Amino acid sequence: MKLSFKKDLHIATIRSEEIWNKFKVHTLLQNCESKQPSINAYLGARYSRSSDSIVDIASEILKTNTDAAERLEKIFSGYGHKSVGDMADLFLCLEDIPMFTAMKIFYINSVISGQERSTRYQNFQNPEFVKIPNEVCTDREITKGYERIILKQMQDYRELLKPTKDALEKHFRINDESTQEVSALKARAFDVARYLLPFGLNTSSAYLMSARNWSDMISYLCSSDSVVENSLSTLLLNLLGESNLEARGYIREADGLIRHTDANGCRKSSTKNILEYMKKSISTEQSRDIPECEEEAIKVSYSPDCMEALISHYEALINPLGSKEEFEFSETDQEEIGEIIFENHDHHNTLGNIGQSGAVKIEGFATLGTLKDMNRHRSLERFMPIFHDEIDMDQELDRRNDQCFYLCNYLNIPSLSRLRKSYEEKLTDTYERIREWRKMAKEVLSKEVCDEYTKYLLPHAHATRYIFYGSFDDLQYISNLRTRNGGHIAYRKLTYEWLRNLSYLDPIWRPLLRKIIEPRIDDKHQFVDRS
Repeated sequence: MKLSFKKDLHIATIRSEEIWNKFKVHTLLQNCESKQPSINAYLGARYSRSSDSIVDIASEILKTNTDAAERLEKIFSGYGHKSVGDMADLFLCLEDIPMFTAMKIFYINSVISGQERSTRYQNFQNPEFVKIPNEVCTDREITKGYERIILKQMQDYRELLKPTKDALEKHFRINDESTQEVSALKARAFDVARYLLPFGLNTSSAYLMSARNWSDMISYLCSSDSVVENSLSTLLLNLLGESNLEARGYIREADGLIRHTDANGCRKSSTKNILEYMKKSISTEQSRDIPECEEEAIKVSYSPDCMEALISHYEALINPLGSKEEFEFSETDQEEIGEIIFENHDHHNTLGNIGQSGAVKIEGFATLGTLKDMNRHRSLERFMPIFHDEIDMDQELDRRNDQCFYLCNYLNIPSLSRLRKSYEEKLTDTYERIREWRKMAKEVLSKEVCDEYTKYLLPHAHATRYIFYGSFDDLQYISNLRTRNGGHIAYRKLTYEWLRNLSYLDPIWRPLLRKIIEPRIDDKHQFVDRS
């Protein structure tokens, strides 16, 4: 690792020096001369224990040149670390990390602000992607085989991007002299072609979280089965927390608040033990009724039973495609599972996504690309089995190659049927290669590494299970926002179908359904409107 600091930009950077990755983490400081987030946290802590105005407290701190970080140390024991750590925001940019990892970070943190670099603005002529470290695999055939699949997917993307653009241009009769129409065509062509891109490609993303959340994330990344996440946790800890690495002029903004960062395996331990318990009674025979498209997969319901929701999440890790016969749990099962949960979890160690539920449940199958966009709605409670180490990846892929993916909705236009067939052929071939590689890799790699790198090979088109929960207000907000012209047709159609299904469930949603214009794949105005 190498730490550097650009004082004129207020940016400290730590970069990996490992051969297999180019990870870089930047932190954008609020103030180069002082630990501003620590000062903010100290002001908040003092404010809650005083009758004085914040103006008077801040004035006192400045006049006496109070060391906020040192004072925080003294009040932790009586005040608690987490409530103070919540008031110190830290802005970080993670560069050249896998797309899968960037999406997972958004997924596991419910309180987070951030942006990922859009795939529309990345150069895929010379793609960068995550490699397999020599430390975990010295077999060149396995590592080269993995790289060949990703390069093959990139070649598929390059080969089909122009024919896709040409076909869309012809169907929608794009005016070459209209800047708006030409720009929209370029974006829409990419929206179709990106389904071929693998999730192991490098991306960059910016995140704003509290010191408390960064501490929690470091500890969970550190305990992960993922070699990528383990490496990132080390970089984050050395950039933000106590470290032997120093860079002239760099003052860590909240190092005293980056605490409890040791590997936290409570979620892994409880999930593993619960799955072992459930496998004694549950059939691993999966449903073969795979929906043909995202819209057909949707199921909505009100106020799901909390226990049933929890058990269904664990069951989805065993049978990601859905069980042929669902697990019927008894009171004894509930008590046994409760014993495991409360042996591992308390107010310091929560269950995370697997323990979430809510007022309205929406579940189904959608592509990773669609879910990447929907995952940004962090007011929703989200459970997606693919982002958990404990998912059975053999079960996730236990379907025909052509059932593993969905295509962009524009390819349902009849005049694009020949183009659609080209996409189907290339993706079917991709899954055939993934299966062949996985079969060889399982004989060489550990199960954990094999599963991790299989996920990086999955294309944006990969159809996987999701379970979302939201309040009435969450869902009216998303219905209004995500059906508008300008966004990707896939999530616009999916969100509209969520609303349509809600209107079947309860008449209160019908006025909103009438108000919103249905997203249509063959509507030129919607196609070229990017407002």
